[in-house]
Amino acid sequence: MRILVCVNRDLPSNLALNLLLPSLAPHDVLVGLSERVGRAAPDEPAERRELRTAEQSIPNDYWFPLVERAGLADDGRRHLTFAEIARHRAMRMLALPQPNAGDGLAVVREFGPDLVLTLRYGVILKNPVISVPRLGVLNLHSGVLPDYRGVLATFRALLAGEREIGCTLHYIEDGSIDTGAIVDTRRVPVDRNRSLLWHVMALYGPGTEMVAAALETLARGERPASRVQSRDEGRYYTYPTAAEWQAFREQGWRVADPSDLGAALARYVGAERSTDA
Repeated sequence: MRILVCVNRDLPSNLALNLLLPSLAPHDVLVGLSERVGRAAPDEPAERRELRTAEQSIPNDYWFPLVERAGLADDGRRHLTFAEIARHRAMRMLALPQPNAGDGLAVVREFGPDLVLTLRYGVILKNPVISVPRLGVLNLHSGVLPDYRGVLATFRALLAGEREIGCTLHYIEDGSIDTGAIVDTRRVPVDRNRSLLWHVMALYGPGTEMVAAALETLARGERPASRVQSRDEGRYYTYPTAAEWQAFREQGWRVADPSDLGAALARYVGAERSTDA
């Protein structure tokens, strides 16, 4: 299959892409990158800046360049940066900030994907690009649908006191958000001793297992079973307000811990992997 994989240039997306490398290896893959999700606002809460620093600024500006300059071997065990994936696995990778029109849509049409797969991608896909792949568009959403549509679903689940968080593999069928037919859902237990970032990253192991299973089904010429979700159920969430972040803090939650980042970094430098990230 020809697969267009659309991801954001951040640490959880890179983790997910690494976990999917064995499943993507038999296919012709083009990776399209967005640079961020949402826009920074002058009154952006400090907690959202903290999360973006942990997910994007530190890995992209510091870790990944250092790892790449170290020239570490691709031994099949350590995780690879975006640039290393392109170099070592011969996987084409390009910036794709606007796939719905103009040059971006032209790139998608020229590649002619059979399937589009989105993971944390920073752009809402619209009908012009959705209509291109014959097998449709699959999205891995880091929340349980239909209960937690929208952004930062993991934050919302923790704030609501859920005992489990989850992720959902579903189809994108139109320009609406997180409303398409559901293929599968996985859940992991909440750990009160861990941060928001840890919980976000903990979802991508079971999440990518769902994606891998769907790719196997599609490669056999079959369509993964799915169920239509009711648009009358659940709720769409936008970015948390400063007051909601404050409530999150007051419940004892942390946004990110240095230990989260340290465990993640160990995966890229070939140190012994931790099961905690």
